[in-house]
Amino acid sequence: MLNVNELTSLAEELSKASKKGMKIGLVPTMGALHDGHMELIKQARIHAEYVIVSIFINPLQFNQADDFINYPSNLLKDSDKLKNAGVDLLFNPDLKLIYPKKPAVKIDFGNISRNLEGAFRLNHFEGVGLIVMKLFNLIKPDVAFFGLKDLQQYVLIKNLIKEFSYPIKLYGVPTVREENGLALSSRNVHLSPSGLNIASQIYKGLVWAKKNFKTFNTSEALIIQLKKFYHPQDGLTIEYCEILNSNTFKPVKSLQSGGKITLFIAAYVESVRLIDNISLQE
Repeated sequence: MLNVNELTSLAEELSKASKKGMKIGLVPTMGALHDGHMELIKQARIHAEYVIVSIFINPLQFNQADDFINYPSNLLKDSDKLKNAGVDLLFNPDLKLIYPKKPAVKIDFGNISRNLEGAFRLNHFEGVGLIVMKLFNLIKPDVAFFGLKDLQQYVLIKNLIKEFSYPIKLYGVPTVREENGLALSSRNVHLSPSGLNIASQIYKGLVWAKKNFKTFNTSEALIIQLKKFYHPQDGLTIEYCEILNSNTFKPVKSLQSGGKITLFIAAYVESVRLIDNISLQE
């Protein structure tokens, strides 16, 4: 595996792969790799001949300085994982390479980015959009892979590809979970054993909602009961719990209205922010 951190070498390696007619796959990450990332890479190996993983902790998508500072990082450990996973190239640029000066351009995804993560993490998606566009422009992948745990992000990237006519096929990869159901996240390393157990209740609540949603007429009624499900869990604080159409990201009032209905949640456990979602119809 090649480890590249500057643009000239990146362009040279991309040119070699292109001349061989190899389909290039990109897996963008911020490092602190776990089995969820490994599943993205596994899918990339299936759908591409040349797999690139980027590691860049993007400061523009953090709305709290402490969250950026405390984001876990272990490049040596990550590199070993990528080698073992059969990755062809690790692109690990530094901050000045990606942002030589304060960006003058902002990416506005419109109303679809105004709720959920967009409402609680101001400017988050502006930062996501900018770094993803930079990676797309630098690497020019044929296929790209994003996890569906961040479903709102996935839909926004899908819209970005369409809006800017990128010749990129986007793959959404299902959420990988611990045995107790907790969605894998780089932030899970900050949880104590007790915190991990409490955090597992997030998914258990989602499964309960999926099993029982047909007995409720409205989203409001279901969410009221779901919050009662979570209430006994000391140490679990819900930030948002909303039911939306996962195509339009507009709120769903009636659970009998049809369409793609998804339940989204963000919660804090031991000051660690966790997100998850579940489709209520599948």
